[in-house]
Amino acid sequence: HKYVTVRHLDGEVLIEEPLISLEQRFGDQFVRIHRNALVARQHIIGLDKDRQGVLRVKLEGIDEGLEVSRRHASDVRKMVRGAN
Repeated sequence: HKYVTVRHLDGEVLIEEPLISLEQRFGDQFVRIHRNALVARQHIIGLDKDRQGVLRVKLEGIDEGLEVSRRHASDVRKMVRGAN
C-alpha cells in the first residue's frame, strides 16, 4: 500500500510512502508488530494478553494496547525483553 497513516500524540497525518519503505529507513527506531503497523520502540512499555488471548503491545500514554500478530510476536517479545 502506498499510503500510511502516522499516528502521534497530537493526532494523525496521511503520508504517501509504503510501510516497508519506512521500516527499512527507520527500522532501528520502530518495530513491526503487525503486517499493517510499526510502533516506536521507545514508547513500548510492555506486553499483555487480552481476554481473548490476543497479544497486545502497551504504549506510554495510550490506554488501549495494539494487537501484535502471531507472525511478529516472537520478535516483539525478544525486543521487549532486551529493552528491560
